[in-house]
Amino acid sequence: MNIFKMLRLPDFVSLLNLIFGISSISVSHNGSLDLALILLLLAVVADGADGYIARRFEGGELGKDLDSFADAVSFGVAPAFLIYIGFGGEDPIVAVISVLYTVCGVLRLARFNSSVSLHKNGFEGLPIPAGCVMLVTYLLLDKYFVRIDFLLALTLALSLLMVSSVSYPKIRNTKILTFIAFIFGLIMLLYFTNMVEYMRIFSILPFILMLIYLLSPFFKISLLNNFNSKEYQDKKLEAGGKAKKQ
Repeated sequence: MNIFKMLRLPDFVSLLNLIFGISSISVSHNGSLDLALILLLLAVVADGADGYIARRFEGGELGKDLDSFADAVSFGVAPAFLIYIGFGGEDPIVAVISVLYTVCGVLRLARFNSSVSLHKNGFEGLPIPAGCVMLVTYLLLDKYFVRIDFLLALTLALSLLMVSSVSYPKIRNTKILTFIAFIFGLIMLLYFTNMVEYMRIFSILPFILMLIYLLSPFFKISLLNNFNSKEYQDKKLEAGGKAKKQ
């Protein structure tokens, strides 16, 4: 069968995610680290759009695997390569932790694809796109805040969380997703309009939001879970119905 005839609309968005990931690796190699980070944010947006489109249009046979392969490159290999190129030098610890991050990310994707149980309201282990966004938003901060020791500790922690059994919520609330997309869009706009200093200041907000998500299972931050819970949605619909009756 012709492989191109097997592709559906969500698959093309997955390929766009892959292209952004490969482009990030390429510009990292050329030393353009800020552009590499922006390309990873674009890959995250493409990954989110892929899921949104897949829920509304018919998916193909390649969908699940293609999405995972694209994620492995964009959110596993690309950020690890960026960290090694930007902070590696001759330090073997940076190389080891970078490789570990990629390995754990791929294992996380493999477990997700082979899992028999369906996690409707959450993920087992930190999703690899979330790990990538955590690293990207940290590295986009002002150079005063970016320290190699904290970066390595963060990368190691993200690696372990991806292969852990810690339960993370799925963010399905439209308002939250729209707000996150707006933040990413603004960061990209500030970068491409040469307002890099403002971009670094504004990046504090998504970094804090990602830190809250990262720590939410440990500090029982229930807001994200409430937004996704069936009870919350039922109460919201019920309240809307009462308002209409009144």
